[in-house]
Amino acid sequence: MPQGILHTPNETVFNLKRPPRTMSIKTKQYFACIFSFCILIYLVLYFYVLPSEVLIDEQYGRGLDEDLLNQKRGLEESIISQECSPVTDNCYVVVDKKVETDLGQMVERHMYVKGFEDESDTIVRLIPQGDRTFEYSDTRMWKIDHLSIRAQYIAALISAPFIVSALSLVDSDNDGKAILEIGLGGGSLDMFLHQLNPKLNITAVELDPVVVSLAQKWFNVVNDNTRRTITTDGLEFIKLAEKNGVKYDVVFLDACDSSKSIPCPSKVFRNQEVYSSLSSIVGSTGALVVNILSQSEHGVEVDQIVEDLSQYFGSCLKVSITDEVNVIAICTKQAITDSTSNTDFLRRRANAVTMRLGLQDVLKTIKMN
Repeated sequence: MPQGILHTPNETVFNLKRPPRTMSIKTKQYFACIFSFCILIYLVLYFYVLPSEVLIDEQYGRGLDEDLLNQKRGLEESIISQECSPVTDNCYVVVDKKVETDLGQMVERHMYVKGFEDESDTIVRLIPQGDRTFEYSDTRMWKIDHLSIRAQYIAALISAPFIVSALSLVDSDNDGKAILEIGLGGGSLDMFLHQLNPKLNITAVELDPVVVSLAQKWFNVVNDNTRRTITTDGLEFIKLAEKNGVKYDVVFLDACDSSKSIPCPSKVFRNQEVYSSLSSIVGSTGALVVNILSQSEHGVEVDQIVEDLSQYFGSCLKVSITDEVNVIAICTKQAITDSTSNTDFLRRRANAVTMRLGLQDVLKTIKMN
């Protein structure tokens, strides 16, 4: 009997062969829609969710790229980004540099304003990938070592609140303390503190969105539950905080302008009204820490700034750094006498702080008065 032919008692014949499988128009349209949707999701992920720029170190897994090797041979630095700001009219340059230090050769990432190549606003150390060197690797891929401070004045700014006990050397005592930084730069100051104790509540305020973008892209500055960057006018932020009665345990003022005589702090912050507002937002046991940079050889302008600040605080200390021209003012609500015993205590405290924070190699000598 042929396959698929069935004979019934009534000799009725049925053909049991299955008809050819075909999809209806509606089924075809359904699968076409599904396919189109998947393509759309892929395109959205590729162009909008994934990083806009993927940096690949071509040296991994195969031989050296001779073109890259020839480009970097003999060079001490490599520019990795340049961007101009419509807000401040400054053009910022990010560059990786091979440097020789007391600790041996390392690679640093700098950010500076174009035209001021010798005055880096930010310096951080890069962590090599494996045994790769500057000449034989794409340093853009290297991670940032936020706990390695390369600039003495940043080390002094970090140490300042610990010296006057606005921050404790016992990490748990600082949990939840509020930190305000006016002037982000590359974020080396606040990211050090964030890595040191992630439970510190840190707010960094930066006027220039280009600086914020560069800090996030090239200096691994992050926003999370306890550390955030706010892009706004620092002066307006201070006034609003004063109006709302907000208090901070530490306020860092590290905002500069293009002035030739006193670039830091910016001129807009150097007046009695702002000093009063800063005093209002610093808590009773807190501290104001100010980066002062003057090109004057006599330091009269620096002394005047510290004296003006002291009118709104219990006392202000002036910290001088031997290898840099920056002066750090530390102001507290507490009165600190200038007796010999107090001065000696603060110097010993400063030494203990730099040792505890691992800053003794970069901040070797400071003077306090």
